[in-house]
Amino acid sequence: MPRKMMVESADGKLAILTETPADDEAQLQVLVKDHPELIPVEEFGMTGPVMVVGRETRLQSGAVDLVALARSGDLLVIEFKTGPQNSDFRAALAQLLDYGSDLWGMSLEDFEAAVAVRYFSSKDCQDEKLKNKGSLQQAAKATWPDLSEEELEQFLETLSRQLETGFCHYVLMAQRFTNTMETTTKYLNTITPAVSFWAVELVRFTGGGMSAFETRTMFKPPSGTGRPPQIDEENLLAQVPDAPYREALRELLAACRGLGLTLYSGAAGISIRVPVTEQPGFVSVAWLFPPEKRGYRGLRDWTMGYDESLKLAPATL
Repeated sequence: MPRKMMVESADGKLAILTETPADDEAQLQVLVKDHPELIPVEEFGMTGPVMVVGRETRLQSGAVDLVALARSGDLLVIEFKTGPQNSDFRAALAQLLDYGSDLWGMSLEDFEAAVAVRYFSSKDCQDEKLKNKGSLQQAAKATWPDLSEEELEQFLETLSRQLETGFCHYVLMAQRFTNTMETTTKYLNTITPAVSFWAVELVRFTGGGMSAFETRTMFKPPSGTGRPPQIDEENLLAQVPDAPYREALRELLAACRGLGLTLYSGAAGISIRVPVTEQPGFVSVAWLFPPEKRGYRGLRDWTMGYDESLKLAPATL
């Protein structure tokens, strides 16, 4: 039986809207692309709205319906299906995993160029905040104007780490899910804790010359899945096999603390931060990552400097 919704107009008139199938998957794609606030990321444990960085993004195994990023840097791979058919559901899950494997191991710079910037310069991008943006940094600041430099660094680091490790969030959006689909989703979330599968209903209602769309999260993973663990100082040092180098790093980090610098544990490694006077928060001036691991902006091992895009005067450091 189709679901119904009652809506009240500004002049007090009531109308009954009835659940109606979407015209096709493209209608749902465009709707969410242009109104990403429909994605209930707050129920995902994230802060919305998300930033769409790709539509029909061409990867090795096919075209991803939508690719989006949360303010935290969490990567969302989104696939749409209009009906509750089990065959379509299984095909969509297989597609999501194929897309995840294509993104797995991609560098932040490659993702930025091949996915985000390509989308920003395409006709599909109708968001004036994002049109023709040349980098993820520019797009993130336009999407979330209050994003601090510390949050921006964490955003890029989290995304870089998720691309490297394959941690990401798979979101399947459809008008209706069956009990079998719920069981399958729960099973995948149980046996693959490194990633997360979300099932979101996107329901269309029509009637009285009006249309309405509602989203609701139907199935979700246990809390804490889909995100790489943070790397603290002891965990990082334990990954350094060379004993003299390990002890030198330990002394260096202790010296940083002695100078009043902040050691921040991230998803890929540790950043060393200093307070700045012209804005709230901190600016990173060094990074440390486990041997053979790639971190923020592709940095490795111990790297010093600061991001010139922050445009800070030397006197503030």
